[in-house]
Amino acid sequence: MEKNKKKQNLRNTFNATKYMLGFIWRGDKKYIFLKGIMVLLNAILPLSYITMPGFIINELSGLQRVEVVFAYIAVLLVVPILNHFINLIINRYVDKLAMELNLKFEAEYFHHTLGMDLEYLETPEVTQMKYRAMDIYTNTLSIVDRLGTLFTAIFRIVALSAIIFTLNPIIILMIFLVVYINSLITKWANFQEYLLNKEKGKYDRFIYGLANWLREGVAGCLEIRLLNIKEMFIDIVVDKKRTVNKLTLKSNANWSYAGLLNTIIGFIQQSLLYVYLVHLVIVKGLAIGSFTIYLSTIEQFTNSLNNVMQSFLELAKTSLGIQDFKKFMEIPLSYQISGDMIPVFDKNSTIEFKNVSFKYPNSDVYALRNMNLVLRANEKLCIVGVNGSGKSTFIKLLTRLYRPTEGEILLNGVNINEYDIVKYQSLFSPVFQDFALYWMTLSENIVLEKEFDEKKLLSVMDRSGLTPLLNKLPAGYNAHLYSYNQWDEENSFSPSGGEGQRIAIARAVYHNSSIFLLDEPTAAIDPVAEYQIYTQFNEMITDKCAVLITHRLSAVQLADKVAVFENGSLKEYGTHQQLYEKNGTYADMFNKQAKFYVDGTQAYDQN
Repeated sequence: MEKNKKKQNLRNTFNATKYMLGFIWRGDKKYIFLKGIMVLLNAILPLSYITMPGFIINELSGLQRVEVVFAYIAVLLVVPILNHFINLIINRYVDKLAMELNLKFEAEYFHHTLGMDLEYLETPEVTQMKYRAMDIYTNTLSIVDRLGTLFTAIFRIVALSAIIFTLNPIIILMIFLVVYINSLITKWANFQEYLLNKEKGKYDRFIYGLANWLREGVAGCLEIRLLNIKEMFIDIVVDKKRTVNKLTLKSNANWSYAGLLNTIIGFIQQSLLYVYLVHLVIVKGLAIGSFTIYLSTIEQFTNSLNNVMQSFLELAKTSLGIQDFKKFMEIPLSYQISGDMIPVFDKNSTIEFKNVSFKYPNSDVYALRNMNLVLRANEKLCIVGVNGSGKSTFIKLLTRLYRPTEGEILLNGVNINEYDIVKYQSLFSPVFQDFALYWMTLSENIVLEKEFDEKKLLSVMDRSGLTPLLNKLPAGYNAHLYSYNQWDEENSFSPSGGEGQRIAIARAVYHNSSIFLLDEPTAAIDPVAEYQIYTQFNEMITDKCAVLITHRLSAVQLADKVAVFENGSLKEYGTHQQLYEKNGTYADMFNKQAKFYVDGTQAYDQN
């Protein structure tokens, strides 16, 4: 069983290394080729450092041929310069290749991550895999360095063993035994470190997320200050960090024990070798120069053999992460599977949900179940329902961010998967509740393109209520969101919640697609501003199709039809008047919200 396990570990290491080399080879073959040349040079040229001093001592102790002595000295002095000169030339080119490869790998990782199906990417299992894969891709080229160290050591072992063999072959066997024992000790320490790091990773991500709020000072910690829970938060972070520290100390202790054992074994080996070599000098008449050559050779042989073992163990350790990386990069990107039809959405178009159900991977619970709904181009649809009723899932299915588990979605009678995905998704102008604001200029945040129409931008900003913000910014729409440069504060700003919401709305209006998606678009805006936004928005999208998700039922006045979602199903559907007269779920929700405002007004009047 243990033998089979070792074979499997060896096979896994080989396959993982082969995979990463292939990954790098596809990036740029020249990088591996030049690294190979450096391996040969670094393995062969330094051998002169071992042999030349001994040859010089023997020559001075024997024939004393001055020309030979100077020839040996010349070699000893010239080789380091030659070695460094060649490495300098190659390294400059290799470093340039490495930078380009790292950029290429980073872009490939981002492409893969952003191209993954959201329903998979949002699962905890894939999220953890993504973080582990990130650690590997950021150190992709280190696999070549480890292989370079490995092969450099192997080449040196071959050359050095020939020298040691002339002294006593048994020494080679003894060194192999010592290095093998050391490798077992190091392998144990490596595996323990891997397990401890995996455990630490759980706490590190938690600590980073929570400690980030504490670092924010005022802006991110208003609740912490007002509720006086700073001690609780600090205690939690400190407690978690203490746990991480204990794991770190445990890892350090493991390596200390391993280092102590390796030192003791090395002491025994060196003692035996010194006794043996001194014996040869005194009894057998071994030349002093040869004594230094053999001593240096044995030391370098031991170091090279240790490097082989250490490099292999590092490869084995890295292979554990590479397997996660490979698994992550091989996740199918069905989201990117695209048809070739060009979608058309005109005044007669419809998008139909036909018996659509959806559940997340590895889950038996349906987020949406047997949904049948028709979205018409000449209608504005308002979707209401409590949290978890399936509203956001519906939007993600509509935009093909999710793919139905069952059923199909049809645009003009054709399954949306038959259309070009980029062109299909360009039909939508979204404003999500959890919209993103990017560390770019205000104009870039709205336009999201390299070039833009200034007149159109200013018009959109005015209609979206951003003119007051624009007027107070010295840099205008060239101001950067958030202060990323402490020496350029005047050209940057941090938008309020309402300003951020208006920027997201302006972004959707600027792109002016056929279908507007508004997922709680006024969540961060007060009722007065909300009324203004809805009024302005209604004027801006009079000839557009729109899907509005909201908890504030006053917004349904903008809609032609209302869909009530409940537990992932379509509970009610019709106009506001039809649903209110039906006196069902919608009417109950509407009355409760209306009663809240009426009661609040009466209480205010009484005061």
